[in-house]
Amino acid sequence: MSRIITSILVSLFILSLINLEVSAQAPDDLTSSEMGWVSDVEPMIMELDSNYNFELVIKFWVDNSRPVPSDMEFETETHESFTVDDPGKVTVAANSNETFELTISGNGLNSDGELHPGGSSFASIILKGNLLFGDQSIGEEEIEKEIQFSPVFGFEIEFEPITNGKGPVIKSGTNEEVTINVLNIGNVDDALTKVDMSFKGCPQMKFEQINILKTGEGIAVSTTGTAKLLAPSSHPGKTCTFIVTVTSEGNGMSYSGEIEFVVDAPDVSEKEDEEESGDTESSDFEVEGNSLPALSSLLCLITVLGAAFIRR
Repeated sequence: MSRIITSILVSLFILSLINLEVSAQAPDDLTSSEMGWVSDVEPMIMELDSNYNFELVIKFWVDNSRPVPSDMEFETETHESFTVDDPGKVTVAANSNETFELTISGNGLNSDGELHPGGSSFASIILKGNLLFGDQSIGEEEIEKEIQFSPVFGFEIEFEPITNGKGPVIKSGTNEEVTINVLNIGNVDDALTKVDMSFKGCPQMKFEQINILKTGEGIAVSTTGTAKLLAPSSHPGKTCTFIVTVTSEGNGMSYSGEIEFVVDAPDVSEKEDEEESGDTESSDFEVEGNSLPALSSLLCLITVLGAAFIRR
């Protein structure tokens, strides 16, 4: 009887060992190890610095509800130009929730040196977590997050026509038209809140806007205006500067562009030539006039001497 009881106990003990080994080796349902992002923000922003570089850190969690530790290995997929630093291979303790982070870095310029578009989702980051048993994958979790570039604002101002780096030649008493191109060099649509025009070095100059640069309207790429530069008839020949300043609605900053042009005053030059010529003729006349008194004195002296001689 005692042998039977002993045999039963031994059998139960062996079965319990087998069950423990099987439970330790057999993978649990994959849902017992879950992943998720710490932040619900969608999309996350890649903040560009002054050189258009960025570094974005995204945190995620892994929940292991299994009674044994879980080994996980991570892989990521995103835009080909980005660099991703993920945790690689980790071990998550049994019945625990642990937080990890991955870092995305790169540049906001494309291969042509232009800014990637901002203001909307640009790409996504896909994080895959492989649940390992030994070196073999026994399941996979996958989560995805949308990412976008931070907005960049800015304008450049160009002028037409340009010849040898300068604008038109304007004769005194006439005017010339200049085309003003305002280029959006940011990565989002922007608008102008203010447009200012002025001259430097030539206070007599005036301008008249023909095709007005409009404010409050969205500018995706560029907008164009035309100004007429007016030189009064009394304006001297001189090199002047025309300045255009616009203010961005997006960041409130002002951006300026300028163009040099020449005012030609031929009438003034001709008048100066005439005056110089007149001065020369007057000077010759004065020389001849100055010689007359000397001749008259000589004649008077001869006459007096002659009279005195005759009298004797």
